[in-house]
Amino acid sequence: MTVEYSIEYVNSVLEVRVSGTPDRASITEMWKDIIAACDANSCHTILGISNIERPMKLADAIDHQAIFLEAGVTIDHRIAWAQLNPAAVEMNRLAETVLLNRGMVNGRIFTDEFEARRWLAGRK
Repeated sequence: MTVEYSIEYVNSVLEVRVSGTPDRASITEMWKDIIAACDANSCHTILGISNIERPMKLADAIDHQAIFLEAGVTIDHRIAWAQLNPAAVEMNRLAETVLLNRGMVNGRIFTDEFEARRWLAGRK
């Protein structure tokens, strides 16, 4: 199984809802679709709400640099990603760390959708 997702443009934010089981191919395809939707809507603000069935593989978390480059994600995209499955948060945080350390993302991982929305809105 792969990740399943929906992408919707709502109030100047691209909202992505994700479920399923992640693998590199489906993660890459999802990010390509997200960036295409950003381009179509002239929007760089992304809210991800993920409740995947299991954590992504360690190699996929570390490889997010290549995934983001291939998909066209840039530092201009502001990304708040809420991972609702507690078991999957650690791998998401690892991917976040890899991307932040390489200066490739303006984003954060959250465990709560409302905190993610507040961060995107610039409120603490």
